Parts: sequence; structure tokens; C-alpha cells
Amino acid sequence: MSDGSHGKPGTSRSGHVEAMMSKQPPTATELASLIDLLGSKMGPARQKAREDLVAHGQHATPSVIEALRTSPSNQVRWEAAKALGEIGDARSIPALVDALTDSDPDVAWLAAAALKPFEKAAWPRVLRALIKDETDSLCLRKGAHRVFVHEEEEGVNDLLATLVQALTPYGAPAPAKSAASELLARLTAAP
Repeated sequence: MSDGSHGKPGTSRSGHVEAMMSKQPPTATELASLIDLLGSKMGPARQKAREDLVAHGQHATPSVIEALRTSPSNQVRWEAAKALGEIGDARSIPALVDALTDSDPDVAWLAAAALKPFEKAAWPRVLRALIKDETDSLCLRKGAHRVFVHEEEEGVNDLLATLVQALTPYGAPAPAKSAASELLARLTAAP
């Protein structure tokens, strides 16, 4: 259905989000409760909590960032990364870049997926992480690969191709750092 009703008469996903956003911003207690539910053993409860956080949008961003950065639960961090990707608030870019090295590869993968829609806005932070990475983290390289693969930007496509090639699992860390440095320099020099 093109009206967004998802088969339910009189309802629409955008209508639900608009109704939630027209209310007062959520309280800290409400946000904390939703964050706690991200760790529920019940899948539907986790999904509903994530959807509610997404519906709160930018009001929820700081709480979700905190959950991604500090929760000891892989499940909470996974849900937080997914929620931040759906919210699309640029304030989450630093936390998502940090999560590219999460101890749980599934969280790192979702962080990369969440960064992808930010496109060029996320690139400098990801490039700096690659340049500063002293451990040559394979997890970071895989996440960065996911962020940059299939990306195009006039004036830097040659460097993007070099970087993506260097970030493959068989690529060496030194060429990746070199390409990241060169790409960052070219991006920051561009008007």
C-alpha cells in the first residue's frame, strides 16, 4: 500500500512517529526504561523499545549513545547501534565509529551499517580512526570497508578505490593508513 498503512486501516508508520514527536520530550526515566528494555530476553519487547527510541528521535540520541558506549550487554549495544542508525542524528557518528571496534563483531557490523547513510559526513571520523589505529584492528578495517565500499565522490574516487582495496581482509594495514591519510587530506583541502 502506498499510503504507509501497512495493512491496518487508519494507521500509518509516519502517523505513529508524528504522534510520538508531537508529545513532550521523553523524561530521563522514560528513556532509561526503554534502554533497559533493549536488553530484554523477549525479542518483541526489545524491538518495541528500539522503535519507541527511534520515534523519540533526537531526544533519545544522547541516551542511546550512552548505551552503545557503556552497556556491558552485547544485546543492548546491538540494539543501540541499530537505533542510532535509524534515528540518523549526526551526533551519533563518534560513538558509532568507536563501536567499529566493539568486542562483539555483530555490534561492530551494525555500527558500520549505521554509519553508511551518513555518507561523507562520517568519512573524516572513520578515516582518523584508521590513521590512529595502532593495533591494526581487523574489526575496524572491516567496518571501514563497509562504510566506504560502493561510495563515490568526485575528485576522490581514485583514493576511495585504493582505500577500499586496502581494507579488504587480505589488504595490508600500511596501504590502508596511507590511503586514509591521503583521502582525509584531499577531503579537508576541498572547498
